[in-house]
Amino acid sequence: MDSIGIEATSRSSGDVHNLSLPVVLFILCVVILIGIISSRSLRARSFAVHHLFLKILFKRSGRELTGFVRTLDLDQMRLVMTEAPTRGEALEMNLSSLPGFPSDKTLVVGTVAKVKPIGGQNHNYLVSLKLNVPGSSMTLQDSMINYLKHLHA
Repeated sequence: MDSIGIEATSRSSGDVHNLSLPVVLFILCVVILIGIISSRSLRARSFAVHHLFLKILFKRSGRELTGFVRTLDLDQMRLVMTEAPTRGEALEMNLSSLPGFPSDKTLVVGTVAKVKPIGGQNHNYLVSLKLNVPGSSMTLQDSMINYLKHLHA
């Protein structure tokens, strides 16, 4: 009865559950950090609508062209074009040409942020635009919000 097989271990030895206290604290900190980052990115998102294929008219260098909107948000847009604009170029987007847009004669200037050829060919380009929506124009912002809500429905 001298040896019954009970071993004494301490919390800091790491033998209790094969995890030591510092490792458990580190994992807890990583989980909290991931939670904070993901909640901030969820709050930063607005009304973005993806996977669209809506025809839009726009002006580039005084010429009226047609493109197809793939992603639309309050301050950015992605569209497919047949020409490759240069980065920083301003395009005048006619939002009222979008199907079902609630207001008439709505023009917004978009600055080209990124251009990517589609499929490795030089026939179509995916263009990312930063829209310059005036903050003072509440009617334009309200029209865009209503349109984006309509697209979400």
